[in-house]
Amino acid sequence: MKKTLSKVILLCFIVSTLFVSSGCQNLFVPTNVPVVLHNDPILTRPAPSQLSIQSYTMVSPGVVQDITNSGNNIILFTTGTTYNIDTYNTDAMQLSPFVNSDKMVLSALYDTYDAGIYYAEKLTDPLTGNEDSQIIWSDINKNTTRVISLPEENVTRYFGIGDSGQVVYANNNNQIVLANSDGDRQVYDVLNNYNILAVDYIYAEKGFVFIATDPRNEERTNLYYAPIKDDSSELSAILISENVKSFDINDLTNQVVFIKNNGDSQTIRTWKTTAANSTGIATGHYGTARFTPNGDRIVFTQSTPDSDSQAESIWIVDANGKNPLQLTAPLNINSQIICHPYKSELFFSVEKNSDSISPSDGHTVSQTYQLIYKIN
Repeated sequence: MKKTLSKVILLCFIVSTLFVSSGCQNLFVPTNVPVVLHNDPILTRPAPSQLSIQSYTMVSPGVVQDITNSGNNIILFTTGTTYNIDTYNTDAMQLSPFVNSDKMVLSALYDTYDAGIYYAEKLTDPLTGNEDSQIIWSDINKNTTRVISLPEENVTRYFGIGDSGQVVYANNNNQIVLANSDGDRQVYDVLNNYNILAVDYIYAEKGFVFIATDPRNEERTNLYYAPIKDDSSELSAILISENVKSFDINDLTNQVVFIKNNGDSQTIRTWKTTAANSTGIATGHYGTARFTPNGDRIVFTQSTPDSDSQAESIWIVDANGKNPLQLTAPLNINSQIICHPYKSELFFSVEKNSDSISPSDGHTVSQTYQLIYKIN
């Protein structure tokens, strides 16, 4: 009996020691909780820098969309009987309703001055069932709301923000539009009849970066750059790369980071308007990638090779592709990774399992996290 008791005590001591030394991270991995895995098989060699999670907080239900330039507020989407846009104050940790609508909200971004929010909204004709989308702006105090796009326009879901409070979007007329909250607009006709899916604006270069279907193959989406020339209202697009599924622009460095699909794998690549070709950063199985606000690093999501799971872990790497560090365990991420403008802090949303939600509802239960990290 004493020998048995001694073995139990010894086992408890070993487990306790491992528990303390590992910080619970390698022994117990909660489902869909952002903990660091130091023994993940993707990380094949130790990095010269060390990363630690300072804290993670469950902010609020909803899917995060954007953050203010001050970093004090984020935009969240929530769904239920209606479609809601909420704002969350990260200092006061307070959620506030912004828009409540019976129309599906597709995406939302703060304007340049954080004075209001632009958002895309899907419209369905009750008689024909035809679907269109429009761009709307509401000031941050919810005193003024304006429809920015024209009634005859069907706009893209993914739009960008210009340098003077403008919104940048593409419509079904093969045009890219720069418009402000007062209704002033500049319309550019894109040559070659591209079907544009997502568009953004490079401030210093005065040009547009967009993803569009390949005119020769509608199943392929390519990345293009179209500079604004003099006073011309016509845009001639330059091919940056074929088979691109997502991109992000860093406003400080005017660089573009994008995910190129190679078939069985993807490549993270960067490009500048002054470069003839893009630069490969890493090859693997990636979902999204974006620069940190200072442009020094790239935050990206990555799935585990040979896994049937759709879960992705979050990583961070130097802008030159060196020093990859893993931020989280694999998660069912269903949002962009939103970087704080001047802190080592991320916001992202994770799909949660719920037995009370029917798949036929078309609604997903999501939880947004705030994750603070430190790189030594």
